[in-house]
Amino acid sequence: MASRTTLNFPLCYFLVFHGSSDPRSQAAAEALTAEFSQKVVYSCQVPQALGATLKQVALEAPLTSCTASLATAIHADAEQPVVQAVYLECQPLPLHQQIATQLQKLQLPPHVAPIRCVILPVFLLQGVHVMEDIPAELSLVQPLLGTSVHMTLTPHLGSHPGLRRIITEQMATVPAEVWVLLAHGSRRPGANHPLEALAEALGAVVAYWSMPPDLESCLTDLVSQGFTQIGIAPFFLFPGAITDAIAATIHQFSLHTPAVKLTLIQPLNTCPELTDLLLDLIHK
Repeated sequence: MASRTTLNFPLCYFLVFHGSSDPRSQAAAEALTAEFSQKVVYSCQVPQALGATLKQVALEAPLTSCTASLATAIHADAEQPVVQAVYLECQPLPLHQQIATQLQKLQLPPHVAPIRCVILPVFLLQGVHVMEDIPAELSLVQPLLGTSVHMTLTPHLGSHPGLRRIITEQMATVPAEVWVLLAHGSRRPGANHPLEALAEALGAVVAYWSMPPDLESCLTDLVSQGFTQIGIAPFFLFPGAITDAIAATIHQFSLHTPAVKLTLIQPLNTCPELTDLLLDLIHK
């Protein structure tokens, strides 16, 4: 009986995004995934026989997806890992089925096991999605695939201390007397504490889109203190309906305070260093 080859390196990386019906958000997630795929460091070599098997699978059953496809990744270079974007919401299939479907298509031979997969939650807050929804979805993958897959869940993107440096560099491009760090906010106990610590480290005040203190009340308070140049840093990954609503709120507020200059900087996906933080998380 042939011995089973244990894959001591990750064969697949799944970047988990929240998901959105806004095409800008979808495109930004795809671009971030593609950039991660190009940068990911792959220190081990795929065994020659396995590489041939993966290429044959790609030739016989090409795969398609909204991001870098499994077939393209495998066919182009069997020594490179598969990188795929998957989504918690706004998709026809739930997260666990998205992951299981892609892994089942690999159809590895019986003597190769397990497939090692790294799951990266591309979320900024340690809210319900990160702490409950994603783990619950991943627990449903294993029964579908048995022992053929070994999954590792990394810390979420928002836990990386490098975000402070990225936001600091963004803020340095705008002259402002005071900054507001604006996040969606989470009602999960303790989930907002890291954000509040980040705001304190940045010398900014924190505001939330979905809970108090909200942006408008925060701006009103700062104007009452005499600030005339206020920067707003959105703690959001991608542009979408919420960032549009933020911009509209700022515009309406500025109509009533013409002597105050309000500057809204771009979401975090405009920073090329973001993928470097994801790469660092896979080694933690």
